Amino acid sequence: MGGQGAALSDFIRLGGPLRGQALHRLAVSCLAALSRLHAHGTAGVRLSPESVALGARGQVLIGWQTGYEGAQAEDVRAWADLVVFAATGVKDGDPAVLPPVLRIAVDRCRQPDPADRPEAVDVLRVLLNRSVAAAVASVDGLLSGAYRRVG
Repeated sequence: MGGQGAALSDFIRLGGPLRGQALHRLAVSCLAALSRLHAHGTAGVRLSPESVALGARGQVLIGWQTGYEGAQAEDVRAWADLVVFAATGVKDGDPAVLPPVLRIAVDRCRQPDPADRPEAVDVLRVLLNRSVAAAVASVDGLLSGAYRRVG
């Protein structure tokens, strides 16, 4: 990432886990980037606390690698792991600290079977719905729709 920003791993190590708006912004920004990349046929981003940086103006910057089978499903799994790291400060942290909408999305993106994971764009739609009650009510419908398209 060079001089573009601080790697998320360094940012969390120095400043502690993200909460509230900062955590939501990171989650949405990374999903928006994944969605754009996936829409253009690029997958295998391999998100990690070292490949994501926070810019001086709050922007999220992502470095990526590309090209392997099943990469989109692995990308959403990596996104979920990244969000948990950002919220807990540890790679295998407890997702229970996440707000309800993020926790549900993370749980779906961490499904053991890659075929059961939603697409990045579907998770993004859920997170962009800022009403927690509406998002919780709609998350299963949106993510179930993603599963039907895969199956």
